[in-house]
Amino acid sequence: MKLAVNYSIPASNLLHDGRVQFDCFKCPAWPDLVADVQEIYPTYVHFPLKVGTGSGEVLDTETHQAADWDKVEKLLAQTATPFVNVHLGPTVQDYPDMPIDTDNPAHIEMLAESMLKGLRAVVNKFGSSRVIAENLHHGGMRNLRPALLPEVIRSVVEDADCGLLLDLSHARLAARHLGLDEREYLNALPTSRIREIHITGIQRFAGRWVEKVQRAGIEPERIQWFKGKAVDHLPMTASDWTFFAWSMQQIHEGRWA
Repeated sequence: MKLAVNYSIPASNLLHDGRVQFDCFKCPAWPDLVADVQEIYPTYVHFPLKVGTGSGEVLDTETHQAADWDKVEKLLAQTATPFVNVHLGPTVQDYPDMPIDTDNPAHIEMLAESMLKGLRAVVNKFGSSRVIAENLHHGGMRNLRPALLPEVIRSVVEDADCGLLLDLSHARLAARHLGLDEREYLNALPTSRIREIHITGIQRFAGRWVEKVQRAGIEPERIQWFKGKAVDHLPMTASDWTFFAWSMQQIHEGRWA
């Protein structure tokens, strides 16, 4: 098992000073940044790819265009990144006529089929052993409820015959949104197919966090969507470390891959 850390200048400085140790930097799919980071440390790429939009395309969420497979393949080769990651993320923007918390069986089936179609296209291109699907949560992109259901994620990943990129914070937030126990939710996912795990802290987005992003110039509408809610990508708290320890125990004892 290797440990990666999101690239940042402060993290790079800590590494240079010998104050932290890890195996590689995780970078977004930005060729110039990847090239710069590779000069100082091993690097792998996390791609902004999404399936389930209803368009039939695998979407690049940064360009809002169909995935540029030449770019993906170049970055894979350049960094020896082992997986092509894909987010299971249909949103209200993709389906404006669908209620965000729909429990309509027809909607659930439609979204599952849409995600599966896109995921199969990636698997057909790169092979099942190189593709991992990431679970999401309600979140800032306003992901539709059916895509959060553990039984839907399991069926899509298993039918596509690919791996799971298990984001622990996404799973915990999705469970809370669905009114489910966090550990039971996680165990309902296709944990035998885990190939990669993401961890971040979960905190309520208020007070100093709001002030920080306001100073950074983030759009007020985006801040308002998150304000007062529990969000991920924040520093780890004691409860986050406890949950992470439980998750590692599932792996060490053979209950998860």
